[in-house]
Amino acid sequence: MRRAGRHRAAVGVGAVVVAVVATACFGAPPPPPPPPPPPPPQAQPCLSVGAASPTAGRDEPSRPPSDRPIPPQEAGARARDVAATTGVRNKNGEIPIVTVEEKGGRPQITSTPVRSPDEAASVAEQKAADGDLHAVDVDRPVKALANPNDPLFAQQWSFTEVPFVAAWAADGSQGAGVTVADVDTGVLANHPDLAGQVLTGHFFLHDNSGGTSFDGPGGTTDPSGHGTHVSGIIAANSNNSTGISGTAPGVKILPVQVLCGDGSGFTSDVANGITWAVDNGAGVINLSLGGGAEASELSAVQYADQHNVVVVAAGGNDGTNGPASYPAAYSAPGNNVIAVAATTNASPPGHPSYGTSGNKAGYLDLSAPGGAACGCGSSGDVLSTWNDGGYNSIAGTSMATPHVSAAAALLLAHGNCTADQVKTRLKATATNLGSANQFGAGMVNPQLAGTTCP
Repeated sequence: MRRAGRHRAAVGVGAVVVAVVATACFGAPPPPPPPPPPPPPQAQPCLSVGAASPTAGRDEPSRPPSDRPIPPQEAGARARDVAATTGVRNKNGEIPIVTVEEKGGRPQITSTPVRSPDEAASVAEQKAADGDLHAVDVDRPVKALANPNDPLFAQQWSFTEVPFVAAWAADGSQGAGVTVADVDTGVLANHPDLAGQVLTGHFFLHDNSGGTSFDGPGGTTDPSGHGTHVSGIIAANSNNSTGISGTAPGVKILPVQVLCGDGSGFTSDVANGITWAVDNGAGVINLSLGGGAEASELSAVQYADQHNVVVVAAGGNDGTNGPASYPAAYSAPGNNVIAVAATTNASPPGHPSYGTSGNKAGYLDLSAPGGAACGCGSSGDVLSTWNDGGYNSIAGTSMATPHVSAAAALLLAHGNCTADQVKTRLKATATNLGSANQFGAGMVNPQLAGTTCP
């Protein structure tokens, strides 16, 4: 069993250094001028923006405009229904009701805060009295799709290929409430960019001969860096002015160490790790590793499927017509594995030379950013957290896999999708990139996947 990452970058990305220039002053400085008088008070803007919950009203159906004027009695009934059923409130606790009148061939849109459904009905009836009211609805909150303020975010090119930020704006949860198990080399839990994100996990390891097994609580250290890198892609704290942003920063990471510091291990440990993760609350299991087929690992994957846990696995780094990589190659109905191929940072995204492809790779389901075409430590590799407390760029299907795990977590955060439906939904909404034996159904697209599994 081996991890599916490839080639540590020649130069890792370390701490951001800020230069501070000191200036010396000789003699007493002149006294500062008196401060200017304060400006007159201004009206506070945005009193009608922002519900108590950023998701309030997000899933409520809109009321389309009518192609005819709405009579006052009907308008009142619509407004009363809107006000009685919406969860949207402004900062004063009022319900913002929107009316659309047609004045001179163009819409006149008014937002009126009301305290009750009856008041909403009264407003709508008055607007309809002139015979030009065409719509009544609630003034829902919106927000700018601003990128996180993490200083290394600009180097995370995967966010330009996969619309995670737009998905967060529609989703509202960023994966909150979902636990993703990172079955790997462990995770550096005290990394500054993973603070509060990593739960106490477990380890399953054999000695080098495979003769003696060890297990126990842990998983929160990482002798390799690989597991920490994978977890950062998923769950690094976002918008915290530190390092990078995770792609589903609302999730919690459950670390399960099954690989040693050199990235190697045994399938029996992986199988035990999968089973333990299922029993300890994982909604998604990330497997950025691969090897040959083995019965215990297949049994563990099927156990996850029986318990409605999504399993996401690296498609392999063995090149064109390389051997199938398991557990990704268990991708089939009844096994519920999502097999992930890597893409490059080209435009349009390409297939890297290291990625397993060809006739033997018919098991691939989805693609996600994995690193430069050569996987040789270039600036096109994937930047994430590292086990020295800093950051590093590496490439491989290991790096692609956590992007799909994050997309799965965004779907699961709303509690209305089964594991099988998550796989189906992500494949159905993927962006086609070409050959299925290179890219599967295409690039994962959490924005198109939305928040439900119809």
